[in-house]
Amino acid sequence: MSNCPQFFDTTPPTFSHFHTEFKGRVEPECVIEMVGRALKPHKMTISGAPRVMDSTFQSLKVGNLQIFYLQYGVEVQVDPGELNDFTLIQMPIHGAGRYTCGGYQVTGAPDVAAVLSPREVTHLQFSSELRQIIVRIEQSALERACVEHIELLPEKGLRFHPLLDLNSAAGRAWCGALSYILEGSVAFPHLLHTATYAERCERLLIDTLLFAQDNSCSEHLAGGSTRRTVRPAYVRRAEDYMRDRLAEIVSVEEIARAVGVSSRALYYAFRQTHDQTPMSYLRELRLKAVHAELKSGNPATMRLVDVAIRWGFSHYGHFASRYRRRFGVRPQDTLNGKR
Repeated sequence: MSNCPQFFDTTPPTFSHFHTEFKGRVEPECVIEMVGRALKPHKMTISGAPRVMDSTFQSLKVGNLQIFYLQYGVEVQVDPGELNDFTLIQMPIHGAGRYTCGGYQVTGAPDVAAVLSPREVTHLQFSSELRQIIVRIEQSALERACVEHIELLPEKGLRFHPLLDLNSAAGRAWCGALSYILEGSVAFPHLLHTATYAERCERLLIDTLLFAQDNSCSEHLAGGSTRRTVRPAYVRRAEDYMRDRLAEIVSVEEIARAVGVSSRALYYAFRQTHDQTPMSYLRELRLKAVHAELKSGNPATMRLVDVAIRWGFSHYGHFASRYRRRFGVRPQDTLNGKR
């Protein structure tokens, strides 16, 4: 028996508190356009090529993530290509779906969900009976949470194992978190309009996925706290040296000389301790310093280029790209007080 939330057990499920994008007889072009607008533009092939589809698409916003209920009502094949900047958790609650992500294929059912990571070619096949819940989480939010926990991201980015068995410990944890939020959204719908509550619900789902589902950071998440506390004395000295001269440091050789070890030894120690190079660690400190200054800065008088240079970023374009990847917003958004 599936551990999917009891919330979804009614047939058909009722989502009166969800926003209805469309419901009932809809032209295929409209379905493609509206689903593409909410998720990603895509190609869709419909079995039998009907002139209208009996379809339903509804959504619920929780912080910056979204939860969807989707029913096509006909057999379809969907080709979205690569997901760009978000991860999708697709949970069939009736019927079957086949999810191909990169070289891995998941046969989805009420007890098996698919976790689709970005920058992997994706292909989807849905039966006419399929009804599913889809959770969309921005990749920047996932990566930001990961960095907060373990202070690193793998070089190839955060990727999840595509198969989520809802009867496993990970599946039960995920369904429990999702059920808590959805049942609360029915009992106390006004709470999701409270920013603090919505953000905590969003973070609950993000952390549950990070810690429960196998991913490219799982090993570090499992032992992250121990990994950070056991480090050589010269690594601690290097960290202090970086903080004291944040904007002036130009090379790893300079840091190594200051703490009395070879560049190779320092590089290896930082890899062992932080799973990143000394210069990557330095760049993270600089980004945090810029972030703090922009949060308290005056948009009328502060120039972004000046702030970037002051903290050691000589190329503004590279800085802005790294800043957005790290914090999920542009530097000017932080300066102007936008989330």
